[in-house]
Amino acid sequence: MIEIKKQNEPRELLAYRQQTFASYADMPPDVKKKVIDSLLAEQGHLCAYCMSRINNNDGKHKVTIEHCLPQAVSTEQDRLSYKNMLAVCWGNRDAHANDDKSCDAKRGSLPKEQQIMKKINVFDEKTLIDIQYASDGTIFSDNPEVDEDLNKRLNLNCEARRLKACRLQALRALHSAINRKYPNKTASKKYFQKLLEHYMESSENKAPYCGILIAWLRKRT
Repeated sequence: MIEIKKQNEPRELLAYRQQTFASYADMPPDVKKKVIDSLLAEQGHLCAYCMSRINNNDGKHKVTIEHCLPQAVSTEQDRLSYKNMLAVCWGNRDAHANDDKSCDAKRGSLPKEQQIMKKINVFDEKTLIDIQYASDGTIFSDNPEVDEDLNKRLNLNCEARRLKACRLQALRALHSAINRKYPNKTASKKYFQKLLEHYMESSENKAPYCGILIAWLRKRT
């Protein structure tokens, strides 16, 4: 998970929100598409939580709009606020067991009083600094409130979605690329810094699961 920097809202959403009886539930499809396209662009086509690839199609990478302040405990003004919106993955929301869901699908399965994040705010990097990754791809934190958000609310180690394995696969791919470039010696700190800047830069197509890559590279710069 990495910080998301919000951009200007789509003018179509602004115009719709100014209508007298505007509501999120009744948002026209063309406005919703503009919102999703904008969210995808600023997030690099990655889920704001698990960092899997997402897009505006109906396949396995289907996207949905998430509200940082959950709809169950918010006003209509909050629901229509672009600053309160994120693009997230489908989260296996069709699963019968809640433990097989992740991201907003998992959070939405909780009682409404438990849906509000204790600590994590993807727009505030300071709330993400305690996130860590184990050698097997597990995401965790020594900060109890952060760990509760990661595992109780978002279920980011969801076994049904193989999220740990996906993160580990991404990290191994990075290791392989580095070893191909430096087959007989250790890469320089300068090279690691260059890679870190690459994965952190704004892009409309970020590398899936780049959160674990950034964390690993930071330890080497």
